[in-house]
Amino acid sequence: MTMFSAIVRTAAVAAVALVAPLSMPASAVTPVSGPTPEEGYDWALRIDDEERTRPAILAYEMANTDDQPISFSCEEGGARIFAGITGGPVTLREITLASGDQTLRLTGSTEATELDDMPYFSSQEIPGDAPLIKAFATNGWLRLSGTGDTRDMVATPVGARAIASFIEHCNRPYSPPA
Repeated sequence: MTMFSAIVRTAAVAAVALVAPLSMPASAVTPVSGPTPEEGYDWALRIDDEERTRPAILAYEMANTDDQPISFSCEEGGARIFAGITGGPVTLREITLASGDQTLRLTGSTEATELDDMPYFSSQEIPGDAPLIKAFATNGWLRLSGTGDTRDMVATPVGARAIASFIEHCNRPYSPPA
């Protein structure tokens, strides 16, 4: 084997090692500590660049459906995050979020939405640098309880990047469009 062949082979093996984790299904990704990913679900980020404040939504969802057990919203640089749940019980007034050793109890209100009369829970403000938010970014998973059951929501590598980007977007200094 020539020196060039050895370098090419080493580079190919390294490339496969780097790309393989990104191409694995969500069920094959297991966090170092915490719950196991739920097949088909992941964290997804949407930023509205059309609005002056560039609002963002981070939702735990099943792709190509409207199934979103929870979402978070913020405005760029606002350092304030709000949790939202569509379709929960109309009596929902409090949820508990946990990640790692951090737990946060959130109060809020539930109202019927105008479009489809589905109840929508909106939480009190969460500081963008709250210990739970930092733990969520580090751990890549969140446990939701208070909706009648407990649900673990775990990120794949793509979802983990969405979580980090969302938190960065919410906490970085706001720069209005020119």
